[in-house]
Amino acid sequence: MNQPSSLVVCQQGHTVEYPAALDAVANAGTDLAFCLPCDCQQVHMVALFAGDSPRVVASGDLDLYARFEAIKWPERIHVDEAGPFSYRELEPLDLAQFLKE
Repeated sequence: MNQPSSLVVCQQGHTVEYPAALDAVANAGTDLAFCLPCDCQQVHMVALFAGDSPRVVASGDLDLYARFEAIKWPERIHVDEAGPFSYRELEPLDLAQFLKE
């Protein structure tokens, strides 16, 4: 079984995990984003960019997740031993527009 990648997402030190295969997708040139919940009752939007470390680009409540789900970015699903994991492909300008709203 492949070990997942992890990322500290909040100031309280909580970590989230995502499939390590997504790092390879990003490094191959496909920028992507996903939302994950945190133990501090927040939702964090994480972006992966080619040649860059994963980073939290937005944090909020369930409204952030609802906005993310409503966006029309291409949805992809990675499936491995841990089960399905949903993420979105994005263009950098799309992310900037999303964050302005």
